[in-house]
Amino acid sequence: MEQEHDLIKQILLGEKNLFEKLVLKYQNLVFTVCLKIVGNEHDAENMAQEAFITAFCSLSDFQGSSFKSWLCKIAVNKSIDYKRTQSKVDIADDPIEELNLIDDGDSIEDILIKRQTREKMDNILSEISEKYRAVIQAFYYDRLSVKEISQQLGLPEKTVETRLYRAKRIIKERWGTDEA
Repeated sequence: MEQEHDLIKQILLGEKNLFEKLVLKYQNLVFTVCLKIVGNEHDAENMAQEAFITAFCSLSDFQGSSFKSWLCKIAVNKSIDYKRTQSKVDIADDPIEELNLIDDGDSIEDILIKRQTREKMDNILSEISEKYRAVIQAFYYDRLSVKEISQQLGLPEKTVETRLYRAKRIIKERWGTDEA
């Protein structure tokens, strides 16, 4: 851990090529985190690369005690953002595919209600804090357990549970307003 902080200090002092050591150390972990969220290897590779680029560019902002947790949090956020934009693009680009996801017994009214509900939820999620959005999406959309979310975000399980509770409360409050 201490060696890692020294390495980061050296990188920040201009020895940028040393960042490769951090990449080599954490590349498998970051790839695995991204893969669990985005679901395919190609996109996971891209998200892992983006996570490392973001970490490199934001290295001066790193103040935590664990570079590993900080890096994983970046990877999770990049992957969740990517997945969210992909789902919006997929629906917008291929309405036929969207209809294929709907049960044969759904009426036009049911389809519209489901679409409006999803849009409303997406709007609410886009407005809430990233720390709440990340746990809600991981829990409900990615179907991860509290323990898995805790490991991916580098947070204690109690913190994840608290964020889930608060996020649900925020969503419930905003759901009833006309602004959502």
